[in-house]
Amino acid sequence: MNIKFDLNMNQTQKLIMTQEMRQSIEILQLTVMELNGLIETEIMENPVLEFNEVSIKEIVPISEDGGPLKGELVKEEPVPEQQPKEEIQWEEYFHSMENADYRGQVQASAEPDDEYGFEKFTANEKTLYEYLHFQFKMLKKNLTDQEKRIGEYLIDCIDDNGYLIIDMDYVMSILEVQEACIQKMIGIIQGFDPCGVGCRNIEECLLIQLRQMGYDDDEVYLDIVKNHLLDLADNQFKRIAQDTGLAVEDVYEFKEVLKSLEPKPGREFSSSERVSYVIPDGSIEIVNGELVVKVNDVSAPRLRINNYYKGLLKNPDKNDETKLYLEKKLDSAVFLIKSIEQRRDTIKKVINAIAESQRSFFFEGVGDLRPLTLKTIAEMIDVHESTVSRAIRGKYIQTPKGTFALKFFFKRGFAQGQEDRSSDAIKQLIQEYIEKEDKKRPLSDQKISELLQQKNLDVARRTVAKYREALLIQPSSKRKEYR
Repeated sequence: MNIKFDLNMNQTQKLIMTQEMRQSIEILQLTVMELNGLIETEIMENPVLEFNEVSIKEIVPISEDGGPLKGELVKEEPVPEQQPKEEIQWEEYFHSMENADYRGQVQASAEPDDEYGFEKFTANEKTLYEYLHFQFKMLKKNLTDQEKRIGEYLIDCIDDNGYLIIDMDYVMSILEVQEACIQKMIGIIQGFDPCGVGCRNIEECLLIQLRQMGYDDDEVYLDIVKNHLLDLADNQFKRIAQDTGLAVEDVYEFKEVLKSLEPKPGREFSSSERVSYVIPDGSIEIVNGELVVKVNDVSAPRLRINNYYKGLLKNPDKNDETKLYLEKKLDSAVFLIKSIEQRRDTIKKVINAIAESQRSFFFEGVGDLRPLTLKTIAEMIDVHESTVSRAIRGKYIQTPKGTFALKFFFKRGFAQGQEDRSSDAIKQLIQEYIEKEDKKRPLSDQKISELLQQKNLDVARRTVAKYREALLIQPSSKRKEYR
């Protein structure tokens, strides 16, 4: 083998993304919160930028001689001159204040309720820990100092679901107490409200609630919870009946009782979970039978060049360093404005294309949702698929049927005659079939697949099973009822 080093010159074509192109792509895929954060940062770093409440048409260059300067914004209408501020007649103002005879008390004409408003009040929702500590304080006078310390520690070890998460050996070592003392305090806490709090597993939680319902003497039912809970979840009623000597109907009725219990006692105190707010990037409204698309100004704020720096650049006394600094900041500001406007236009085009493709959905509902791909939208607005993918990332739209992520409208389809049906429409049909089924003879996945084929929808059994699981619906063996 002859190894040697040579210098060769080859001509190739490459697409090299500039820093501006990368920034434009990044701005397109930003969410509303991320974009607002970027704008706030740019405004802090770039003094020539400021928010503009007037709509922007286009960006044109500006020259040094007072003509258009690079970065100036041409608006739809000329900005009206600011009206002179109305002067306040202080003599009349103070005269009216004296006549009001206000001397530190409410005027006679004022309504008493005017002093109060919802903003003066705050919600004070009691947490599970506060509720448990409140109940424990009611018992403190009958407990020793050691028992008080153990009880308070155990309550702090209860999670949001009401379960006691502890390691007995660790608690014994850190509190330096005997196991009997800990078990005694656990028993006291398990008697608190809500029923089942302080349990260490699901079996103990159900047993506490069953005993409170009067099942103390029915050892056979307690034995089902202790030894046959998984079989009960799988509807193995005959097996449980053979092991316990109960009738199949009694086992089924007992399962209905268990379904009425609360497996997470602390859930009622966690109802006020953190609410996730969504700022729609646009909206689709029905006006006179037509779909009207609007882009939310919050999702694409308008920016402009500060007038002070425009005049500073036109100043003939400026030095070269000032000119260079301003031109650099203006270039950065103009490119950011262009990128935001381009982002706004792209999102609007995508929403318009979605509205055109899913028109029946906005009038009828999920049942009329049609299959849609990124390629279809890309061809409609004459862009690349990757551009559409970035444009819909983390974006939401408000519609007459609710607020949805833009990705919601891109669904896989199934052929049905001349039209296709989306996967969501198939899920809705599956849910309707199951809701109308005979509970004593629930439909199997194969039977649902055959029913869909009767509607010219070729959906395989495994696909039906996947959609059923996505709908959080149990299989037919667990949906069967015996009454």
